[in-house]
Amino acid sequence: MLRISLVVMLCALRSCPVSVGGIKHRDNNNTLQSIGCYIRLEAPEGFLDSPNYPGSYPPGFDCCYDIARSSSSHCGVKFYAEQLTIVQTYEDGGFCQTDWLAVDSCVPEGGSRFCGNLTGSTFQYLFQPGSRALRLIFHSSLHNPDDWPDSDIKYRYRLRYRILDDCGGLFQEPIVSDIPGAAGMTCYTRIPDKRGSVNTPFYPEYYPPNLDCVYEFIRPNPFICGIRMRSMEFELEPSTSTPFGRACADYLQAPGCGFLCGSINFSWTSVYQPGATSQRFHFHSDEANSHQGFLIAFEQVYHC
Repeated sequence: MLRISLVVMLCALRSCPVSVGGIKHRDNNNTLQSIGCYIRLEAPEGFLDSPNYPGSYPPGFDCCYDIARSSSSHCGVKFYAEQLTIVQTYEDGGFCQTDWLAVDSCVPEGGSRFCGNLTGSTFQYLFQPGSRALRLIFHSSLHNPDDWPDSDIKYRYRLRYRILDDCGGLFQEPIVSDIPGAAGMTCYTRIPDKRGSVNTPFYPEYYPPNLDCVYEFIRPNPFICGIRMRSMEFELEPSTSTPFGRACADYLQAPGCGFLCGSINFSWTSVYQPGATSQRFHFHSDEANSHQGFLIAFEQVYHC
């Protein structure tokens, strides 16, 4: 069994940007597994700690955390940040470019990349269909700790996590709508192709209101690591201002991740979680103010 576990972990390392040099981690069930800075957490709940915790994390580190999915009944993972203080510099602007902790499978990346002081925050992310684990990536730059924004602060994180069996709720598992005027057709698209394009219903005409669509990309083989996606046209209702920031009424999202709306251009690679057989995207329109929608080119790729 030890040999099998070691092979699995070494295979995981091939797709994880990890630093050389062991670190140790022990969860609530006393499970300890580490190779380099790759850590696999197999207990249903526990803690995810930064390297060198409770001290500040070292510079020049890349770590990979896999939170194992032991049953297909598990739908996602909920996190509570007991401590989450990661270096954020002026040059970062609104996007973490120096140091960060991120959910590897989420796009847009800005919706899942964390830096600054987010202590006390909660986050929830879904397992992709067939996934064996939810993967998080940590990166620290080669900066000298003496040059950190505040040398008196300990830059570190401790996230308490819990595996979920119920992921109902807004922005999680979407309910698929019927397409108006399409003789009972549901707005679900299964996409087994290695390349092609996807679009909103009736594109380039305006999409209907009150619509929830799911686009499920099927992974052709386990050597495919992700889907390279590029917006050819993207025109949804613009975001609106709320007391809590900007919000999208119509949007495209990977369930549990960030939202896209308005008029934008993007190019990214949406990564499959370890063992995932597919990944889904969710399009939602509200009751008013429809727009032209989107046309997105995609290609299933071997290098992410």
